[in-house]
Amino acid sequence: MQPTISPAAYGGLLFPLDAFRPTMLAAAFAELLVGKARNVVDATLELTRHPEVPLVLVRVHGSVAEDPAEFWSSNPELCVFASQVVPRQCFSFYVTPPPDQRQGFLVAQRGQPLAKEDATTDTMPAGATAQEWPVARLCEQLQLSLDELASGFEGGPRIELGLLEPSGDDQELLRTLAGAPPEVEDEDGPPPPDASRPGSANVTAPNGPTHAGSPRSASGQGELVAADVKRRETERDEERKARASKAAAVADGLAHEIDDLGIVVAPEAELGDADLLAPYLQRHAERDLPAGIPSQLSEQLAGRRIDFAVRVEFLSEVFVEAAPLSKARFTEQATSRTVGGEPAMALEVLAPRLGVGTIVQIGPARVFVSRPADLALPERLLLELARG
Repeated sequence: MQPTISPAAYGGLLFPLDAFRPTMLAAAFAELLVGKARNVVDATLELTRHPEVPLVLVRVHGSVAEDPAEFWSSNPELCVFASQVVPRQCFSFYVTPPPDQRQGFLVAQRGQPLAKEDATTDTMPAGATAQEWPVARLCEQLQLSLDELASGFEGGPRIELGLLEPSGDDQELLRTLAGAPPEVEDEDGPPPPDASRPGSANVTAPNGPTHAGSPRSASGQGELVAADVKRRETERDEERKARASKAAAVADGLAHEIDDLGIVVAPEAELGDADLLAPYLQRHAERDLPAGIPSQLSEQLAGRRIDFAVRVEFLSEVFVEAAPLSKARFTEQATSRTVGGEPAMALEVLAPRLGVGTIVQIGPARVFVSRPADLALPERLLLELARG
């Protein structure tokens, strides 16, 4: 199909429709934007399913997003946050038409940025066609058109939530978005969407066209998606039980270091496990300490910090200046210091859904600690983690 450019700038977030909590997605967006001192009093979150395929388009309306392209290009963390709320890959995108033409996208999954592209008339090769721009290639792979993105999936099922105080029954909101009746019969439905259909399979950076199956009617697709939603809800229950088991394992034998600021623990988890790490991120410890921290320390730690430190494999797991951290930027901006007598490099960064912290590199190993760079760091614990 021939891509065309809308007369107005636009942007948004795409992900395959699956079982998720729309109210949680709105709350996550509000948390991030409020943390960046953005005004979201009048902001709303609009979610629209494509009329023919199980693909959701998310747009933010209100004064905070008067220029949608600028909004989505300057807030890539929203895509990373969303990828922790929905089960599959997320794609944020933005399109600014000529004369100041710009297109870009970010791909994220499970809180990890996977791919990013940004292009302007200055960076695109001379003679590049409309199909070679980043979002045009993304559309080609998802079997969409730029016009469909610009129109907001016009004609598809739609829901809208306030960002500051999202409310509603998530199950009913999801059924509305799926185009299903309010009540779904408790029986086995048809199989989940064919992986060859747009939005049904995980997709990484655009690298060529994919082939879609034959179109389905909106009502038939709604029934198909509703059955898939029920199956996914069962899977989510099993996943929650697995997460509870992992949380118990994380708290077992928790290494820690105590200093003048409080305590830093070293859970056996990844930075993407925000739900497991969040209990170990407290600016002022309460009397009931998180699991794994000896209860006899409650009086000693009262009112002091609780922080965590974990190994980090990829710099792109964290953000600097609203973009995933790269090796070049880390080398350029990190400051030299010593940790336990060892030479090290440190840089203050933002961890999705966890906040500000510091990446410390000791030799080839990198560790994230949830303390700003200007605070004392747990040197013994950092060395233990770096030496693995």
